Amino acid sequence: MSDTTAITKNPDVLVIGGGSAGVAAALAASRMGAETLLVERHGFLGGAGTASLVHSFCGLYDLPATPEAVARAANPGLVVEFERELLAQGIAQGPVRMGRVDVLMHQPQKLALFLDKLCRIQQKLGVLLHTEVAGCEVDEKRVVEVTLQCRGTSWKVRPRTVVDASGDAVVAAFANHPWEQTPAHELQRPAYIVGLGDVEAAALIGDGPLKIAGCLVRAIQEKKLPAEAAGAHFRGGAALNEAFLTLDLPADAFDATDARSLTEIEMQGREVAFAIVEHLRTAMDGFSRARVATLPVRAGIRESRRWIGEATLTEEDILESRSDDQAVANATWPMELRETARGPRLLYPKEPKACGIPLGALRARDLKNVFIAGRCISATHRAQASTRVMGTALATGQAAGIAATFPEQDTANLALQVRRILSQLEPVT
Repeated sequence: MSDTTAITKNPDVLVIGGGSAGVAAALAASRMGAETLLVERHGFLGGAGTASLVHSFCGLYDLPATPEAVARAANPGLVVEFERELLAQGIAQGPVRMGRVDVLMHQPQKLALFLDKLCRIQQKLGVLLHTEVAGCEVDEKRVVEVTLQCRGTSWKVRPRTVVDASGDAVVAAFANHPWEQTPAHELQRPAYIVGLGDVEAAALIGDGPLKIAGCLVRAIQEKKLPAEAAGAHFRGGAALNEAFLTLDLPADAFDATDARSLTEIEMQGREVAFAIVEHLRTAMDGFSRARVATLPVRAGIRESRRWIGEATLTEEDILESRSDDQAVANATWPMELRETARGPRLLYPKEPKACGIPLGALRARDLKNVFIAGRCISATHRAQASTRVMGTALATGQAAGIAATFPEQDTANLALQVRRILSQLEPVT
């Protein structure tokens, strides 16, 4: 591991948030030769894919043109690299076709270790865990100073460029930059995922999930389970006898940036998850020894603040599969609307083609040296329901990380340069 003392003081590129988007941005920037600092508030990298136990990479692949079509990576570079290495190291399985989409199943705990190793070997990349943003200073439409903190200790760094991959657009909030947030009654509902052990694999195949759903409905009707259990679904994991229980919680007044809302979701999620597992132990075959083996570090937040960028990706862009020479990442996941706790409503493009995400949606409208990646990019509420997934976040992070090494260029010319660099990376297969 290289000495990162200088990097942690005045990096060329500061990346905020160590989820899929942030890791990709940090890897891309450091591989371009920029001294890069990646900061993450938790004790490990991976974001939703580790901390929230989201166990499938969505958006990695193109939408299949026919049911027989072989899964094909939607973006070059890190998307291809991640898929290859996760499969080669036994961390992932797949791709698995689920209806009209392909996903890559992975083991969250092993993904965290994989990302550690990948970042530690990058000579120009420093990583600080347990670190978050506490403020920033703006001068002449540039973020010139960022305050970081760790458990009561704070310090200032002066990066040349910032990539906000926080998911919550925290830099926009601290910089008093315009941002958007969908009203609570339309906001994508949060998910609460727990890892289960000792669930017999047969219980989750064939008509198993349908039987479980029926069992839960009866239990709710008989007042043996709370109504929130209706938002539960199960999926087998990548390891033997491993399963995941996902709850889409109602949270009608939920605000993903409010401590009271977040507290309620975490407590409600745990209460309902344990109640469901305890009930199934006596009511369903295959669950007699089931147990909650892993709790998430945090609930899965699907939507909060979104930046206002130089361009804004729209629902129509996704549905029409629009793309042009400003596009630096491909979005291929359908708009996965979870505005209620009754499960997803998927809106697919008219044709199974990618939508190009323009660099302007990854660049702050009024801050010259701030780029954006992940679920807080400049997009409408419904467009964000497509771009927020981890596979697409890898692609937007990679593009933002490359772009951040050329902050003085105007967006139109910079987009062409990013596209040229992307064309030289590992091609899609």
